Amino acid sequence: MMKEWADTSWEYALPPHRAEPPLERRGSSLLAVDPLREQKFQRLVKNVQACHYCPRMEGRTRVLGPANGSLDADILFIAEAPGRLGADSSGIPLMGDQTGRNFDVLLEAAQLDRRSVFITNAVLCNPRNEQGNNAKPTTQEIQNCSNHLREILVLLQPSYVVTLGQIALSALHSIAKHEVVLAQHVGIPQSWNNRWLIALYHPSPRACIRRSLTLQKEDFRCLGAFIRKTGHFEE
Repeated sequence: MMKEWADTSWEYALPPHRAEPPLERRGSSLLAVDPLREQKFQRLVKNVQACHYCPRMEGRTRVLGPANGSLDADILFIAEAPGRLGADSSGIPLMGDQTGRNFDVLLEAAQLDRRSVFITNAVLCNPRNEQGNNAKPTTQEIQNCSNHLREILVLLQPSYVVTLGQIALSALHSIAKHEVVLAQHVGIPQSWNNRWLIALYHPSPRACIRRSLTLQKEDFRCLGAFIRKTGHFEE
C-alpha cells in the first residue's frame, strides 16, 4: 500500500519553537543571499579545503562549495560520502555516476530540482579501500566531519533535513540525538532539532537492492507532497 501524505487528514505544523521562514527561505527569488551568510559559508569552505584529519582521504576532492546548492534552500539533503566516479570527479554532490543519475530521477519524482535544495554528505571526501574502490566512512571519519555538518545546519537553518541512507542518519545523531530507525521510519517525517527530519534510503545501486528505485520514487513523491502540504516551498 502506497503512502499518501498529501491527501491525509493529518494537520502539519512546524516543529516546536520554529518560526515561519522569512521570504527568501521559501524559495523566493525576490531577495538576494544574505551577505553575512555567504561570508560564513566561504569561511567554512576554506576550512574544509584546509582539513587534513583523515589520512586515507588525502588528495581527494573536498566537496563543498557553490555547486552544493543555494544557501537559501529550505531543504537539506545529506548523503553518505562523495563517490569515486561521482562527486570526487565532478565536485558536485550526487552527480556524475549512477547514484547521481538515480538521485536526479528521484528529485524529479518529488518535483524538486537542484536549484531549490542544498546537498551535502556526512563526510566531505571520498573514502576508498586498499583496492581503490568506494568504502564506507569510518566512525572516526564521520566524527571528523561532524563539525562541518553542524555548521552547514546552523548556516542554512533548513526546515527539512532529508537523510539518504543509514550513515547520514547516524551522523545527525552525533549533532542532536534522535530515535529514528531507517527501516522503521523510512519516509515518515519526524520532529528533530526544531525542524523536520525525513529518513530515506540512499540512491546508490547497492542500496536499490534493499529498497528498489521504484519504491524510492514513491518515497520521494511523498516527500515532495509533504513539503508542499506544509507550505514552506514554492514551485
